[in-house]
Amino acid sequence: MIQLDLADIQGNIHRPYGRFGFPFTRHLFFNIMRPGAGRAFIQGVRPRVTTAQPWDKDEGTGVVIKPAITLNIAFSYLGMRALDLPTSTLRQLPDEFIDGMHCRSEILGDVGGSAPEHWDPIWRDEHKERHREVHIWVSLSVGADAAGKPLPILDEWTDWLEKLATESKGGVSLLDGHGDDGKSRWQDSCALMAPLGPDGAMVSLPKEHFGFTDGISDPVFRGQFEPAAEALAAIGGGKIARGVYDEATSWSALETGEFILGQVDEGQEFPVATQPAGFVRNGTFMVYRKLRQDVPAFKANVKRQADLWKQVTGETDDEIASETVRAKMVGRWSSGVPLIAAPTWADHQKIMHDYADCLEIALRKPRDSKEAQRLAEYSKLLTGFRYGDDLDGGKCPFGAHIRRANPRDMLDPQLSPTVGSTTLTNRRRILRRGLPYQEAGGEVGVIFMAICTSIFRQFEFIQQQWMSYGLDFEAGNDTCPLIGSRAQSTKHVIPAGPANATTFIAADLPEFVTTRGGEYFFIPSMNAIRMLAMGTVDPT
Repeated sequence: MIQLDLADIQGNIHRPYGRFGFPFTRHLFFNIMRPGAGRAFIQGVRPRVTTAQPWDKDEGTGVVIKPAITLNIAFSYLGMRALDLPTSTLRQLPDEFIDGMHCRSEILGDVGGSAPEHWDPIWRDEHKERHREVHIWVSLSVGADAAGKPLPILDEWTDWLEKLATESKGGVSLLDGHGDDGKSRWQDSCALMAPLGPDGAMVSLPKEHFGFTDGISDPVFRGQFEPAAEALAAIGGGKIARGVYDEATSWSALETGEFILGQVDEGQEFPVATQPAGFVRNGTFMVYRKLRQDVPAFKANVKRQADLWKQVTGETDDEIASETVRAKMVGRWSSGVPLIAAPTWADHQKIMHDYADCLEIALRKPRDSKEAQRLAEYSKLLTGFRYGDDLDGGKCPFGAHIRRANPRDMLDPQLSPTVGSTTLTNRRRILRRGLPYQEAGGEVGVIFMAICTSIFRQFEFIQQQWMSYGLDFEAGNDTCPLIGSRAQSTKHVIPAGPANATTFIAADLPEFVTTRGGEYFFIPSMNAIRMLAMGTVDPT
């Protein structure tokens, strides 16, 4: 088992805070005008940075004692340059990181309504004015009260960060320019809430604005959990070895170096980011993207496609037609159950009936080992599948969103019901972080963050080759039906299968998701944060 130095690794790499009782996150972005002031700001923040160390437990009850708030920090390439890092370090950083997201917008499919000229002002002005460059990202994550409001400590720490910047006397400044009016001083995000707790208390839901259960199938890497938990989480979240498929033995955790620098990756190499090696060890890269969701357009189009679905398939029920079309676009039902496990509405309803207790357990956490085991069984159903059971796309269309995002064993040349591996996709996995957002003016969407050691090989490949192009999935130039650009194609093909005797083509799809901005960041280790604060990145 790999022993990770959790005290040196930032906590947002190791934990998706939203799933650990922190439904609110505030993203603040800072500019550095003087290197010395930037280093002083980092030194002021450093003692409060949350690491990946296990949280304490109450000695009497064994209940985990979570911190009241978490804080994490990352730097853009321009931010590292503003801190006067050695040229030898800056010039060896990855090209895509140096370029930044704005320069690589066409590669990412950020064209048309997603083009940089439509981004929030904070991102739109990034490369035009020195004092508007985004240099530092700081995130604050907190819990919610019974009314579903963020705990007061969020504003307290925001005030503290603003004061820390103000004390630099212009050396560090908090950047505004967020939101649909472009005037907000920071970007808030929050899980969707519902009054499902005791006495009607608000409870966070694992949903996004289109109504789908989100954040289900994150990768699992070596050293992330204790051995027993790792073996269980790896089913669906890890990799499959070629051979006769067996759920209990075929899955294993991915190599840590795919997500944390300084560790061996799936190529059996140590990923290289820059020098010195001690500066990047236990750090990683983060993709920050603000994605707007057009919910009215999505609902209207689903209704239109459902009406056509009824004509083609003979279905008479509006709900079944609508839910089936939605599932065929995403690859999962709204509940999160994958089409591979439930290819028809009747199959889905049976699973919902059989596992009805798990939905309630998931909201309040398991009370005992029996409930924990029951929830683990349901989790395996949601994630522990492969596409060797669906060679023609009859259950889950080749172009469906989750099949593009993680093709699993689909791209193996020997794919069959008994033989196949995930080797060709293992180097394209990303850790997903983030929460939904809702602006005061009504705009909604998702703050999407991807964590990986190679932005080019992992995130950009997925975004360009799999989401914005369909050849790998025998779909020509069709893009992802959920988040894809429509510049080249506006259709999604649903092959004949258990739910439809003939092929159905969802045509004239509009864009449901557009980019509102973002950037590439480096998340340093605690040791590297200390180096940045001291200005001693290169000790020679």
